[in-house]
Amino acid sequence: MSDIVNQTTGEVVSREEADFAIKKADELRDFRPTNPVEMEFFIREANGVLEKMPSALLEINERRYAAERAYSARKNTQMAFYGRQGMQISFARAQAEVDALPELEVWHGCKAEYHYAEDTAKALTTKVNSMLNINKHVNAQYGSYR
Repeated sequence: MSDIVNQTTGEVVSREEADFAIKKADELRDFRPTNPVEMEFFIREANGVLEKMPSALLEINERRYAAERAYSARKNTQMAFYGRQGMQISFARAQAEVDALPELEVWHGCKAEYHYAEDTAKALTTKVNSMLNINKHVNAQYGSYR
């Protein structure tokens, strides 16, 4: 497991921490508070997770680009191999793409993981903002009856 250093903050994030942040964000996205105390807990927890999400996204993005480089290297190596064999370029390209399918699957998996994490962060942000608005109105209601 490699650590990722966020160049902006200097924070070091391991893959386990990134995976935990995404899992926690996913859990909080489905959380439905039923009272003001739970709502306050949700807002605090979600904000803590959202602070970790950029580092988690950075870690996933590093793996995504590494997978893309691996796919490109494999495909180009295979194209060169088939080209040296004297095969037509269209056949060499097609065969190289078939040979590089495992690397392509890894790359697409990393892309899907990145987009899932990104969408989860957006959904959680929207939910936090909604809860902040609801919390503000709940507090206003309590204040009006005192």
